[in-house]
Amino acid sequence: MEPTYFLFLILPLGILVFVLVGVTIYYARKQEDSYEQQIKKLRKLLISGKIDTKTFTKLKNKTDYVKHFNGESKRLVELLSSGKIDEDTYNRLNQVLENSFNEKINKLEEDTKEPEKNPFNAAKF
Repeated sequence: MEPTYFLFLILPLGILVFVLVGVTIYYARKQEDSYEQQIKKLRKLLISGKIDTKTFTKLKNKTDYVKHFNGESKRLVELLSSGKIDEDTYNRLNQVLENSFNEKINKLEEDTKEPEKNPFNAAKF
């Protein structure tokens, strides 16, 4: 093997493989949707002790609802753009979807509220 083979053939091919592996890893991490990234961050916070399990479940459920809402909104837009539903139907379905989402979020907020603790009242005795 001559030294010129290494400089002009092997080295450029090695660099090309290195670049292609780097690009593949970059796009593989980029395709992870924001929902999965948020859940990973929440798990890290839970493990580190910065949030408790109640807060974790509340935030996880909220991101689940947001993911579901975004998916359904995209489906409605696709139906409207393909002509399967008209503008009035889209508006009604979108309003129902928004109301349902708001009810779920409000219920989640109500379920996680702490009951008010009354201080000890010595006047009762």
